[in-house]
Amino acid sequence: MDPEYVVNTSLPYLTSKLEDAGLTVQLGFNKTERTMFLLLNDSVKCGINQLINELLDAEPDAHHDLMDPWVPYLIERTRIDETILNKPDELRRLIRTEFCTADAVAHPQFSYARQYPGGLALTLSLDCPTPLFRLKDEQLAQCPLSIDELFHCAQKNTDDLPIERIQQFGPFTCLSAQSPFVTAKTANMPELMSRFQIHAPHGLFFTIPANHMMYYAPADPANISKQLWDLAIFGRVPVLTTTKQRPEAVVSRDIFYYSPEGTYEPITQGDNPAIQELFTNQDIDAETVRTCVDQYLSPSPAFRARFALP
Repeated sequence: MDPEYVVNTSLPYLTSKLEDAGLTVQLGFNKTERTMFLLLNDSVKCGINQLINELLDAEPDAHHDLMDPWVPYLIERTRIDETILNKPDELRRLIRTEFCTADAVAHPQFSYARQYPGGLALTLSLDCPTPLFRLKDEQLAQCPLSIDELFHCAQKNTDDLPIERIQQFGPFTCLSAQSPFVTAKTANMPELMSRFQIHAPHGLFFTIPANHMMYYAPADPANISKQLWDLAIFGRVPVLTTTKQRPEAVVSRDIFYYSPEGTYEPITQGDNPAIQELFTNQDIDAETVRTCVDQYLSPSPAFRARFALP
């Protein structure tokens, strides 16, 4: 696809839609970074390289369909940047931490994301009436607050989010709410354990199958082998349910261990291709379950030594 065709023929469709919505639009080029952006309302700078690359790879008759989702996104992006990101007090009030898969934020626009074990990344999002809005590098660069202050405020807000339901599920206790930020409470485990009076002198197992729920169980050194088996058997159920209802909403298939020293580690390998049936087939037979669980559980040598496992 000719780049000039994309810029001169295709992009005007997008800019005219934005202008019809009441925005002023200017197309800009950053020669140093070799990137393109839209300047909206003379103040909001939005990179569009991802869109340009998609247009270059597509046939012209598909261009409108590719640009249509960008219209509401850029309108909402402009509203948020103008009414929240430039107002420190409002930003401090609405920002939250959010756990997502590292793959979901592999794009360079999320270089600020903080990496956690098990292929997880902690990002910053805004808790708005519209669907959650995950912030990008270019937005944070325009914020009046530093990254460290944003993460501090966001985690405190996430810690303060109310839990609506606490229930027992096999060896686990489940904490859940409608909020999509519940799992990010585990990014500050000392605060979580203090608030919910979780006594776990030998460490805490937890899972985060979907963003609105988390499951935990204090480690039991006297019965660790059986406990790991039970955690695997019960832990697969919420993943199965989430996969069936909204597969894109699954955060992690792993079981994590939070040690008394404050370290995190997965004790499973949820991305092992050999055990995928464990999380996709609710009618799996007992023998296959046994085989999959044996392959799923994968504690580190340090974990094995801690609990005297073979």
